[in-house]
Amino acid sequence: MPNSVPPAGTLLLAAARYLEDELLPTLDGYHRFQARVTVNVLRIVERELRLGQPHDEASAAMSRELADAIRAGEIPIDADLAAQLRQGLGEALAINNPKWPHTERPA
Repeated sequence: MPNSVPPAGTLLLAAARYLEDELLPTLDGYHRFQARVTVNVLRIVERELRLGQPHDEASAAMSRELADAIRAGEIPIDADLAAQLRQGLGEALAINNPKWPHTERPA
């Protein structure tokens, strides 16, 4: 990406600030509510861009450590751990592959 373009997070925050500081005060009712929702969405996406990768990397590292410990026999797989692992896998599959046979789609 060329250096002349600000990072995506900066653009999202600028758009959120414009909506919140300039546009929102001129609106009322339904459109004011929708603008507020849009500001919140932009701020959520900015946080995901800023924080998501470090959180994902930390989670992946913890998962690798857990897998290594289970493989080495350091952590026994009891019914509670197996259920928790199944639930986590099911949640990931519901996002990554909603057509997977044992995942439920949200209503």
